[in-house]
Amino acid sequence: MRRTTLAIVAVIAAMTCGHAAACSYSEPPTFRESLAGASSVFVFRLDNARYKNVSHGGGAYSAWVEGDIALMQNLYGDPTKYKTIKFSTYWCGGVNLVVGHHYLVATDASGESIQLVDADGSILDIEGFYNPAQKRRNLRSHLILPVIQAIYGSKPLPEGFPDSFIAGRTVLQPPPPPPGL
Repeated sequence: MRRTTLAIVAVIAAMTCGHAAACSYSEPPTFRESLAGASSVFVFRLDNARYKNVSHGGGAYSAWVEGDIALMQNLYGDPTKYKTIKFSTYWCGGVNLVVGHHYLVATDASGESIQLVDADGSILDIEGFYNPAQKRRNLRSHLILPVIQAIYGSKPLPEGFPDSFIAGRTVLQPPPPPPGL
């Protein structure tokens, strides 16, 4: 009787356990690190996005999103060469870019495309804090002025820039583990 009860409890416990999946990726660049090595810093609008994938056979494939970008405001360098941005939206460390939103990016990418890495901190979603019709006013915003000051050496980037709310708007994180794990 006891053995049967233990067997039933074990089967029920095995059936109700959730699937655990590890989430890991290489340490991504922070905005501060990206800014220090950037050849271009600018604001762009994501105009469209397309899902792309390449089959590697046997059910294996690589997938990413590629989007067209429109330069809104240049802060440093020559970003006119950039036409597209590529990124992953995988549940672990994927980058969440929304068509129509405005982004501030610090990059040293060569070619016409910016390739983001998992949990890339070089890009900030500044939608709601940027108005393309008020470019002069944008230069004094709390998200752009410190970047300009840091680029041109008048002031270092403030400690904790960008704040976690802004930094977290573009990075997809896995859900926390269930209680008790």
